[in-house]
Amino acid sequence: MEYIKENKITLIICSSLLILGGLIAFLIKNDIIFTKNDDLIITNYLKDYEVNEIVPINISEEQMARKYLAEYVKMVVLDIDQAYQLLEKDYRDLRFKTLKDFKDHFTNLISDQFLSAKVTKLNITKKGNYKQFYIVDGSDNIFIFNEYSIMQYKVILDLVTI
Repeated sequence: MEYIKENKITLIICSSLLILGGLIAFLIKNDIIFTKNDDLIITNYLKDYEVNEIVPINISEEQMARKYLAEYVKMVVLDIDQAYQLLEKDYRDLRFKTLKDFKDHFTNLISDQFLSAKVTKLNITKKGNYKQFYIVDGSDNIFIFNEYSIMQYKVILDLVTI
């Protein structure tokens, strides 16, 4: 008993430290303090900017046809070489011998109505390993897109040459 009286302050400090240490260990074990906020911060960062967020998109075949037509018309105006390369090879060799012939063809067609790229008639058929979009625009121009996979297509501009 005398030992306790002599070391009373030391025993109080030691027991207080043990109780405090036990409390801290309990709180850490139960993730009450020192939680991992790194994942939360990264998730909030990506969520705020929608950088790597996957957004499912369902596009109908009609919307896809409009997209193909608009993209190709834009390509004819801005990058006619690429538009020429997107023609089906056999068709391109028969219909347009050179890039100059292709440019001359579209020089006569370009108008406000052509540039608006409106789909007036659409027929979609499955042919072997590709899907064919037969499109007539507002200027009665024919565009046939042979889609081999999404956004991978070749173009034909009439049915007579084939």
